[in-house]
Amino acid sequence: MSKIKSNTTATKDEPLNADAVASYLRQNPDFFNQRSSLLADIELAHDCGQATSLIERQTQVMRQKIKDNADRMSDILTTARRNDVQFEKTKRLVITLAAAANLNDLTEALKQSFIGEFHADAVHLAIFSGLNVTDTHPCLSSAEDPEENTYNAEIKALASNNWAYCQDFKVTSMSHLFVHHSKLKSSAIVPLYLADQPLGVLIIASNCADHYSDQLDTLFLNHVAAVTGRCLGRIQV
Repeated sequence: MSKIKSNTTATKDEPLNADAVASYLRQNPDFFNQRSSLLADIELAHDCGQATSLIERQTQVMRQKIKDNADRMSDILTTARRNDVQFEKTKRLVITLAAAANLNDLTEALKQSFIGEFHADAVHLAIFSGLNVTDTHPCLSSAEDPEENTYNAEIKALASNNWAYCQDFKVTSMSHLFVHHSKLKSSAIVPLYLADQPLGVLIIASNCADHYSDQLDTLFLNHVAAVTGRCLGRIQV
């Protein structure tokens, strides 16, 4: 009896609040196993206003946790499958770029890949000073063309930094490169470098405003840029 009184006194000395009760129950998850009769007295408000038992509420919580975990796993698997598909597309593009014998071949490989497999609507490769553009692919041009002096500086400015980025389609600076530019809404800008030397810029455009949004991960585009830059250097040697 004295032991019980001692525990009662200790409890009275310590303030009892909701946080203390919650902490105790977390540390003693089997508390209700020894006091199952208490479960009959516990009522929890249901979403529809009715009372529900603790066991029912626990079941609801566990079901929701299972659903959340299943959803997360589904998202992970979906992302993994998407990455696998993108890897295969990228591998095919790299192989085709490596086999390109001239700028026409290189430009056609980029066009076929981005329009045919990555769902872009237009592609253009603009080449900078130091590279002799004698090929006549419709998606290929030189940023040194004297007839396009008005636009050359703007095109070169797109490659001022050596990393890919996405933006709204700029009608003022890029429209002359694309026949159907009035439909284009978003673009990916892919500067092409060999070491520190800028060789050109690849512009990929879409009719969809959010296809190339500024939230897009550009890791894949930077990989394509690195491979294309090396291929440009090889072709022009």
